[in-house]
Amino acid sequence: MIKRFLQISPFALASLLIISVSSCLKPVSYPNEPNLETISYTKMGDSLMLSMTFTDGDGDIGLDPADTTGDFSSSSFYHYNLYVQYYEMMNGTWVKGTQDPSGENSPLADTVNFTYRIKNLTPVGQNKTLKGTINVTVEPIYYNPFSNHNDTIKLGVVLIDRALNVSSQIETEPIIR
Repeated sequence: MIKRFLQISPFALASLLIISVSSCLKPVSYPNEPNLETISYTKMGDSLMLSMTFTDGDGDIGLDPADTTGDFSSSSFYHYNLYVQYYEMMNGTWVKGTQDPSGENSPLADTVNFTYRIKNLTPVGQNKTLKGTINVTVEPIYYNPFSNHNDTIKLGVVLIDRALNVSSQIETEPIIR
C-alpha cells in the first residue's frame, strides 16, 4: 500500500500544484476607457480595410440599434462611436483633409471624416473586460478625390464607449496612393 501511494504521489502533487496556481491567477484587467493599441490597413481598390486592436476594462464598447436617443441621437456627436479622421501631406506637413480641391483649410471647407457605429460587443458573464479587433471598411473611396494633395495620406482613429469615454487617437502609417 505504501509503495502504491509513492507511485501516485508525484502525479497527485503535480495536479494539486497546477490547480493551486491556476486558482490564484487574477483575471486580466484594463482601464475602463477604451484603448486602441495597433492599427493596420489593407488596400482594396479604392476602398481600405482598417483593422484595430483594442482593450476596454468595463466592456461597454458598441451600440445597440435602438441606441438612438439622448447622447446617441442622430444629432449628437456620440451617435457614432468610431471616428476616422483624414489627413493629407501638404508641403511636408500633415493637415486635416478638406473638400476644397486646392487643399486649403478655409473656414468654409468641410473636413473629411468617416464615421461608424460599432455594434455592441459587451461580453456575457461576470468578467466584462474586452480585448479584440475591430475591422471597418472605408468605402467607397478612402482618399479625397477632390483634393490636389491626396497622393500621401494617413488616417487617425478614435473609439468612444457607452460611458462617453474617448480613446486616444491612433494613426496609420502614411498611405501612398
